[in-house]
Amino acid sequence: MINETVDSISGIAIYDESDPEERQEFIWHKTEHGVPSPELNMLIEKIVKEKWHRGDKIVKDIEEIEFKQFDRETKRRLEFELFNVEIRMVDDGEETASYWVHY
Repeated sequence: MINETVDSISGIAIYDESDPEERQEFIWHKTEHGVPSPELNMLIEKIVKEKWHRGDKIVKDIEEIEFKQFDRETKRRLEFELFNVEIRMVDDGEETASYWVHY
């Protein structure tokens, strides 16, 4: 379940579908205009659609993802942008710690 508002994206990251303890509520506060960029949105949508992630871990190298409209430099910029998004953990309705998307 994902909820998006003008200011944030929130939901539950599921690390192991068979274990209800392996879930983490999260919220990402959008802090800049146009964040994420339209290009990063395209990349995120492809990662999710192709299931190239497990929770906050990307399991396919971004350099290997086929995007004819993105050159190598754009992919590197998007990788940097993706891996620098701070995501807050939510426990019992309170923001507690942070994590970042990673390989």
